[in-house]
Amino acid sequence: MATTVASPAKDYIVTPTPYPAHTKTRSSSIKGLQTTATCINFADKIFITVTQEGRLAHWVHVPLDIAATDASMASNAHLDCEDDDDPVSDLLPMHHLTATTILGGTVPELEILGQTLATQIASAIKTRGERETRLVVLGLGLDKSMASREEFSELVGLALQAI
Repeated sequence: MATTVASPAKDYIVTPTPYPAHTKTRSSSIKGLQTTATCINFADKIFITVTQEGRLAHWVHVPLDIAATDASMASNAHLDCEDDDDPVSDLLPMHHLTATTILGGTVPELEILGQTLATQIASAIKTRGERETRLVVLGLGLDKSMASREEFSELVGLALQAI
């Protein structure tokens, strides 16, 4: 006895709709490696990936919300200084933001790079909108050669273009 299985495609109609999360992607060559940064803005999270050669091995998160009891931690020495045109103070990460590795991070140099990069990106997001409270989640897949200062600057620049 033959059994007939209805094809799911014939049973219903799929209507394409735009995905509600805003997505932005930027690519660049860093130290000869094609590097791609993607940012997806969800209602409760800002999800960023920075990948090279299809890698994605280290996940870090940075909460942007601060409890009312922690309001004293929200002040930034570099924002309180009188010289608002100081470009160096604009590059300093906010001291109250803490990056935590949630998955991966088995290469010490890349773990430090990932946490520092996540804090820097989260600081830029918080500077752009001081009322921002979403969780920043950063996924990284970087080559081991990315741990120097020059590569860090290029990675930050690429990620900032994507946010």
